[in-house]
Amino acid sequence: MPHADSSYIPSSITTKSEFYEHVITHLEALLEGERYWVTNLAQTSAILYHSYLACGLYGGESIHPVVNWCGFYLHPPSHPHPPSTSPLLLGPYQGRPACLSITPIKGKGVCADGYLSQRTLVVRNVEEYPGHIACDGETKSEIVVPLRNDRNLVIGVLDLDSTLLGTFDGDDERGLERVVEILRRGCNWS
Repeated sequence: MPHADSSYIPSSITTKSEFYEHVITHLEALLEGERYWVTNLAQTSAILYHSYLACGLYGGESIHPVVNWCGFYLHPPSHPHPPSTSPLLLGPYQGRPACLSITPIKGKGVCADGYLSQRTLVVRNVEEYPGHIACDGETKSEIVVPLRNDRNLVIGVLDLDSTLLGTFDGDDERGLERVVEILRRGCNWS
C-alpha cells in the first residue's frame, strides 16, 4: 500500500471512535520500525491532517478544511531541564504557517496551558479562552494534548485547530491521547 493511501477514510466509518481506530491502525503501520522522533512526528501530523480532510465527520472533502492545523510544539531533546523555562518550538505540522515559539506561561494560550497542566485541553470556542494565541484568524476551536517522552516527561504538545466551533470532544480527546502514547513508546527522544 502506498503511504499516502493510509490517510484515506472509507465511507463505512460513521463515528469518531471508528475514525480513530482506523487512523491508529494505519499510523502504527506507517511508524513500524522507525524510531526517529522528527520522522514520526512528521508522519503523525500528516496522517492526522489528511485523514480529517478525507472524513465526513470533520467536514469531508470540503474546499476549506475543518481541521485547519495539526502539529507539534516541543522542547528539542537537546534543551536542558526543566524545560518550562524555555519556549516550546514549532515542530512538524500540517497547515498554514504558525507561531515559531510559545512561551510556557500559564494563561498565555492553550498550548502553554496544556503543556504546564500536563493534561488535554478541549476548547469549544477559542474566543472565550483567556490568553488564546491566534495564529490563524479562521480558528474557532482547538484541542491540545501533552506529548511525553519515553521517561514520561512532558516534552511538548500535539495541537489541532478547527474552523468550526465545538469540533473536538471526548472521542477526539481519547483518540489523540492514544496517538501520543504511540509516539511516547515508539520514538527515541534523545
